[in-house]
Amino acid sequence: MALSRTWNVPEEFWILWWRSREHRQLIMDVAVEPVGKGPAGTRSAREFQRQVMDEMERYHRYPMRGPVALDLHFRAARQNPPSIHRAVKHTLDLLGPALPGIERPRRRSVLYRDDRQVKFLYADLDQEWSRKDTDGPSTGQIYMVARRASDVAADLCMAVRLHRDRWDHEDDEESPFWSPEIPEEPEPGWPLDPGSARTPTEQYLADSFRFHHIMDVQEAILTQTDATLIWALGSYLDDLSTGDGSDRPAELASILEESQAATRDLLLSYPLALPLPGLPRATGQSADFVRMIRASLEEFRVRWPLFRSLLVPVTLTFLVIPPEQGKDLDNIALTALPIAHEVLRPHISPHLLSPAYGGEERRSRRDDLARLKSVNARSVRAYQVIELPRSPQDPPEGTLQLALGRHAHWSWWDRASTYLSTAIDQADQGLQLDDSRWRSVFR
Repeated sequence: MALSRTWNVPEEFWILWWRSREHRQLIMDVAVEPVGKGPAGTRSAREFQRQVMDEMERYHRYPMRGPVALDLHFRAARQNPPSIHRAVKHTLDLLGPALPGIERPRRRSVLYRDDRQVKFLYADLDQEWSRKDTDGPSTGQIYMVARRASDVAADLCMAVRLHRDRWDHEDDEESPFWSPEIPEEPEPGWPLDPGSARTPTEQYLADSFRFHHIMDVQEAILTQTDATLIWALGSYLDDLSTGDGSDRPAELASILEESQAATRDLLLSYPLALPLPGLPRATGQSADFVRMIRASLEEFRVRWPLFRSLLVPVTLTFLVIPPEQGKDLDNIALTALPIAHEVLRPHISPHLLSPAYGGEERRSRRDDLARLKSVNARSVRAYQVIELPRSPQDPPEGTLQLALGRHAHWSWWDRASTYLSTAIDQADQGLQLDDSRWRSVFR
C-alpha cells in the first residue's frame, strides 16, 4: 500500500515505519566454505541449502516472491579459493529451487523462486587462507543479508533526503555521501625528479613517497565516485517514486521530468563510469560482447593513466538497464569480471607492493607475498550489480555501465541503511535532529 504524503500522523510514525522495514531483512550466517560449481560445490550444496532453510524457518519466513536485494559476504579459509564471480554464481543457483530431498512443506525453494528476482546484488570475498600455522583448522563462511528490493530503494531515497536536510554534516566520514578532498600535487623536488643522483635511502624515500601519494589520490577519487553515484542513484529512485506527474500541473510535471533525466544522466555518464556494450540478446553475439568489453577497459586505462596501476583495493559496480527480455545479473559479472581482472589488474592487498626498505622488511613480507600465490591476488575485493528500470527511450539491448569505487566492505544500500539507522538513533536521543525535520525525509 502506498503511503500518502498528506497523512496527518504523529512524527514518530515515519520512524516506526522505517524500523518495521528494517526488521523485514533476513540475516543468515552459513558455516560453509565458499565454492564454485564442480565436485566441491556438489558436495556442499545440500548442507548449504539445509542451513539456509533452517534459518528461514527460524525467521518464520517463506521464499521471497518479489524483487530481492542480496548481499553476499564470502570468507574463504582454504587454499585456492574460487574466484568471486564463480562463488556468486554457484550460491545464487543454490538459493533458488531446493534439491531433491531438501524440500519441506511449502518450501520448494530456498530464498527465492528464481535468481532473476535479484535486482540489487553485492558480493565480497575475503581470502583468509594463511600459510602460517594456526591453533586449529579455520572454516569458511557465507554471511548473507536479503532484503526486499523496494525497501532498498526506499532507504536510498530517504538517505538522499536526509543528506539534503543535514547540509551541516558534510564532513561526516561515516556518511555514504562523504567526499574527501583530493591531495594536492607535491611541490617539485628531488622525490619526484628522476634524474637526480640518490643514495639508497633517498631512493627508497622517493619511491615510497610516490607510491603513497598515488595511493592517496586514487582512494580520494574512488571515494568521490562512490559518493556521487550513490547520491545519483538515490535521487533517481526518489524521482521515480514521485510518479509520472500526470496528476500534477504541467509546469511541475515538467520540472520532475527534467530532474529525473538529469539524475539518470549523471548515474549513467559519470567520468569514471565506463560505458560497456549493450547486452547480447541472441546466440552468436557473445564473442562481440567480450571483445567490446575488453576494448572499453583498455581505452579507460589509456584515458586515465592514474589508474593504470591500482594501488588500493577496489569494488566494481555494474549499472544495468536490462534488455527487453531481461537478464540474470550474475551472468553479467561472470562475463565481464574476468576481463576486468586481466586488463585492470586490481590487487587484493596492494599495500604489499609498496617499496620495502632493507632486508628485514623484505623478509617480513615474504610469507605474505608467498601466500598470494595460492589465492586470487589479482582480483577485485567486491562487486555489485544494480538493475535500473527500463524507460521507453532505452535501446532493446539495454545499457551497461561499469564504475570503479573504493572497497568499503558493504553495499551502497547497506551503507545508506546504516546512515539512516545512525541518524534515527541520534534523533531518538535528541542529539542531532529535532522531530520536526523528519517529515521531509519520510514523506
